[in-house]
Amino acid sequence: MNYHLFIVDEISLKYHLEYNFVGTGKSDTNFDIELWKDIVRLKPGDKIVFYVQSLKKFYGFFEVNSHPFFNNYYYLQPSPMPFVEIKKANGQLNYIKLQYRALIRPYQVFQYGIDEFELVDILPQSSRDVLWSILYRKLKGARGCSPLFENEFQIIFNKIQLINNGISLQGNYFTFSNFQIIPITQSNNYLGLINNVPDIKQEILNENYRESHLHALLIQHLNQQLYTKWLGNEVYCGAGMQAMDILTIDNRNVFNIYEIKKDEISPNTTIQIKKYIFWLQNRFQCYNVNAYQPIIIGKSINGHRQLNNRINEFIYFNSLNISLPIIYIEYEINFNNNSINFYQLDYIQNNRTPIWSI
Repeated sequence: MNYHLFIVDEISLKYHLEYNFVGTGKSDTNFDIELWKDIVRLKPGDKIVFYVQSLKKFYGFFEVNSHPFFNNYYYLQPSPMPFVEIKKANGQLNYIKLQYRALIRPYQVFQYGIDEFELVDILPQSSRDVLWSILYRKLKGARGCSPLFENEFQIIFNKIQLINNGISLQGNYFTFSNFQIIPITQSNNYLGLINNVPDIKQEILNENYRESHLHALLIQHLNQQLYTKWLGNEVYCGAGMQAMDILTIDNRNVFNIYEIKKDEISPNTTIQIKKYIFWLQNRFQCYNVNAYQPIIIGKSINGHRQLNNRINEFIYFNSLNISLPIIYIEYEINFNNNSINFYQLDYIQNNRTPIWSI
């Protein structure tokens, strides 16, 4: 199960609750892979927290009720939604359309939100209880949907539950009014498209893609192979805004750290991996070598010299004994059968095994 923080305003939250959906977007109607790769990690049953920027308050809690979809043709039915308004430098309003969406339903809903200062800025005694994902999101900004770790969600849940005296709202339909979530007798029907999923694979086959397309493809098509407990993408891990491409936690409580490159693996990639591991060790106070699995994915390397240089780099990294040995995966685009094929390279035995084909 994953946990997500959505950034909203008072108007958009009202419509999210009344029409039972979440979304991110921008004023430009063109498809944006950076926004899609954030929302594509949503799965039915995932939990949602809202942060209302103008009020600086957190509200909850809802859960995802569909797979993500792209809706660029309808705002909301029966009337257009007054989307988030941003003033341009010339004073004109710029309307953000929330094209990247998923349906939601109530999980455990509380009337009152919690102030950002009380939740985030008053630091706890243990560094493990600091809401790092929210702090880094504030530093980075401009991200409408951010992943939360399970313990971060639980801290938010417990604090919101406490200020509501443990009393959650009853009912299935809600709206947002006068700075609080309130029950209503019925919701509006969401009548927009819900089965429009961008064809990321075709973009890659057309060779019109960036690393973000690979991120979205892996999350969208390989979720069963990628994770069993938790998944986040672009997981910030430091004030310098380093970010793990994909981080998963499996049933063994192993952190799988994915470093993904569109092209061949470049030199010194393991330096990034080492920083990520050190951050996770300090963040979770876990120093067990077997708790960290680096996985590096890149295009197949042409040339023995370049490949040997990367292999030597992997072997040296493994000798540091700070994690499990690096898993190295290469991908190739096969235009003859319109497939994207992934191979795990055993760089010690020099074996290459196919593992995924999309």
